[in-house]
Amino acid sequence: MFRKHPLENPSLAPFGLAMPISQDRLKYTSDNEIWVNTEKLIARLWDKCNRTNAPRPLPVQTIVHEIMPGVARANRLTKGDFLFDGLPYLTRDITILSSVVQWFGTSCGRCFLEDPLVGCDPSHPEREFMEKFAKQQKLWDHMDMVAFFCHVCTPRCAADTRLYFLETPHYYSPSQVSVRDRAVVDGLMRWLGRKAGREFVARYIARREQALSNARERRLTAARKQQAA
Repeated sequence: MFRKHPLENPSLAPFGLAMPISQDRLKYTSDNEIWVNTEKLIARLWDKCNRTNAPRPLPVQTIVHEIMPGVARANRLTKGDFLFDGLPYLTRDITILSSVVQWFGTSCGRCFLEDPLVGCDPSHPEREFMEKFAKQQKLWDHMDMVAFFCHVCTPRCAADTRLYFLETPHYYSPSQVSVRDRAVVDGLMRWLGRKAGREFVARYIARREQALSNARERRLTAARKQQAA
């Protein structure tokens, strides 16, 4: 049976199109039988939700062409690196969005998504994740979170030993971050607070719990076979 051609049902946010460190994390494996690469799980769901046959509007489309221009006229995109459904997009916007979404699959990102925000005004649900992000940034007082998401290694990384990630020193420089980069992350936080964003989070959590349950069942089955042998 032939596999479908990638262009038959392309994704606006294809799996693996992320910043370099995020790409590397998708390759993680573990000898732990019940371990699940939840970053890979959420990255594949993000890919699926942005495919040509996915319900409209696509998440990336909403963020780039509705939310961001609605916040500031300067965010309006008239030219891009490519067109998708007749609309222009910048590849960097998508790599940043995908990297942040993938971070939600980490332990820290899981807490960000699921821990309730105390004192949030329920009449403004779209602000919930914006406020959570602002509070999270205060906890990361040693590092600019957007610089972390946008990081691309430079020669300084190998020489700077203050911050470590993947057992390798990295220098997270705000100079790598543009005003638009910050607007992209802000747009994602606003989208998460909407109905579509909350549905995406719920789908991811359900998939994650099912994957973890399947992994536990596989280990139990293997244990039973060993006992019976």
